[in-house]
Amino acid sequence: MKTMAWIGAASVVLGACASSPVPADRLAQSQAAVRSAQEVGAERVPSAALHLKVANDELEQARKLIADGDNKRAEYILLRAEADADAALNLAREAQVRADAQRTVEEVQRLKNSRPEGT
Repeated sequence: MKTMAWIGAASVVLGACASSPVPADRLAQSQAAVRSAQEVGAERVPSAALHLKVANDELEQARKLIADGDNKRAEYILLRAEADADAALNLAREAQVRADAQRTVEEVQRLKNSRPEGT
């Protein structure tokens, strides 16, 4: 009876130590998020560039963890990379929208200033 208990306990421990599958889908999603941020010019917006750099660093760290067989931890790092890339993307988009809005305000002001008096 004790032997059966030890076998059961050993299989639980061994099962907990078993390697997780390679998070290929998560890796692809994180890489796509980084590419999206790069495509909108996140590296030109200081706050976005910081998040983009962190996302790239996290991608590199996750690749190393996958190579070492630590797939569970790599998956968590990839989640963070995707979140940082999304933050970079949104910050870059926000900067673009603000710049567009500022140009519109300046254009309206220019048009107001160029119209004849009394109209």
